[in-house]
Amino acid sequence: MQPKIVFFDMDHTLLDLDCDVSWKEFLIDEGIAPVEECMDMERFFLEYQQGCLNERDFLEFQLRQFRSRTPEEMRPLLERHFEQRALPRIYPQARAAVQEYRQRNTPVVLLTATNEAIAAPLAAHLEFDEMLATRLEILQGRYSGAIVEPYCIGGRKIVYARECCARRGIELAEAAYFGDSINDVPVLEAVGLAVAVNPSDALAREANRRGWRIERWADC
Repeated sequence: MQPKIVFFDMDHTLLDLDCDVSWKEFLIDEGIAPVEECMDMERFFLEYQQGCLNERDFLEFQLRQFRSRTPEEMRPLLERHFEQRALPRIYPQARAAVQEYRQRNTPVVLLTATNEAIAAPLAAHLEFDEMLATRLEILQGRYSGAIVEPYCIGGRKIVYARECCARRGIELAEAAYFGDSINDVPVLEAVGLAVAVNPSDALAREANRRGWRIERWADC
């Protein structure tokens, strides 16, 4: 099928990187987060890969350094994180895929569980038409350390994707989605064109069973 809109996951799909992990590592290197948080990050990442993430604990942990800071205070850190950690890890094939759909005048949308502040520099760099990401709560001009529900993860990504399609007069079944994780299965099931990019073992088994397309992207 020729999709009318294309959604891309971010971490391990567009990037050879998990930005939630790299963000914490960046903050530790900058002396902003304590080094002990590295072990916690590894534990949360393993839980996510296994599909059993404790979301409340993870979000409290992940947004700790945002709390009470303004977007203006965070912006230089977020830009440096992107330039130093994420930008060099964009798959060439990801760039090509996004550009190919843009040349066809097909809307391309970033759809990620990563929060909007971390994801925004990548969305701007690759010139996505729209970004759907976990939204951060701001109270009196400062990050509260909480999110605006729903968390854009797993099956709840469908809420974001369906609303995006509705604004454009498109059915979700007319969309494509590129994702890498077993957590992406609900969205892959809902769209008309499912593409597993560098899939985890669990997603690869599911993709083979269902006949979904599998792409292997790598650094060149």
